[in-house]
Amino acid sequence: MLEKTKEYRKELADNFIHALEEKQLDWKKEWNGKSAAPVNVKSGAKYKGINRFRLMMVAMQRHYEDPRWATFHQIAEMGYKLKDAKGQGVKVEYWFPYDRNERHVISWDDFYKFTNGTPNERYILSARYSVVFNGSLVEGLPELSEGERNDIAVDELVTTLSKNMQVEIIHNENDRAFYKPSEDKIYLPSPELFHSDYSYNATALHELAHATGAPTRLNRNMSGRFGTPEYAYEELIAEISSCFMSENLKVEQGQEHIDNHKAYVQSWIKEIKEKPETLVKAISEAEKVTTFMEYHAGLIPQKEYEKVVNSSIEVERPQPIPKKTLVAKGPKM
Repeated sequence: MLEKTKEYRKELADNFIHALEEKQLDWKKEWNGKSAAPVNVKSGAKYKGINRFRLMMVAMQRHYEDPRWATFHQIAEMGYKLKDAKGQGVKVEYWFPYDRNERHVISWDDFYKFTNGTPNERYILSARYSVVFNGSLVEGLPELSEGERNDIAVDELVTTLSKNMQVEIIHNENDRAFYKPSEDKIYLPSPELFHSDYSYNATALHELAHATGAPTRLNRNMSGRFGTPEYAYEELIAEISSCFMSENLKVEQGQEHIDNHKAYVQSWIKEIKEKPETLVKAISEAEKVTTFMEYHAGLIPQKEYEKVVNSSIEVERPQPIPKKTLVAKGPKM
């Protein structure tokens, strides 16, 4: 491996490690189309916290492509009907502040004013539960607009990798980007739906990185289900590999692109208990994945590939924050 490339990846690896100590960045979806974030179809409000996680997990498991959700009564009020929805409802919870003395709901502003964010004997948090249904089960719901289309150039690197790895990339109007192990195929939104050349090609490299885990290639454990640490670990490997590989794209990798890679890594590492150890392992694995991809793209000779696969980047585990600097925080509301 060229020394310059090694130093570049070492710098990126250190960036990912230090991201553990940084403020959470917001990951931005790289293509137009239906929003991935679950939203209530009547109010337009986005679901948050555990509701957001639960609805996204169910949508992935059931292959829902519509991010909109609504209760049975909301659907009826809007003049729509449910179809084939038996057993398809998902329970969501809503928390609200309550004054036990006066026996009525109070505003969040008053709750924080009277409690400083911590419930007490008088002011408590109560919950109610509702069952919601996905928009794909609602008859008559208007189609979602997909937004503008752009002139996107598919990088030769992606085309070459797809051919030499023998992994077909299928483009469609779907709002999801994923690798399907059972078919050994990649599914991506149409290139023109992506925001930029980098957005499309980096996403394609992410899915190609997943494909390296197939039994006929690097044979990684790909059995993790969405919401498990194993699934999160594989996402870390693919995203870091995509960032490493993007150096080889014709379009320049800017700081905003690196920040989006970091945001994605942050979003998955929080699902894993042993964060520093797991991230270091993922970086090491990503180095092997990247070298495998560079070899199959014709960028490095077999000798260089074998040399790197049998070694890995050395990254330093971040030092723990001294106890005296820690500040106790109350529960998040």
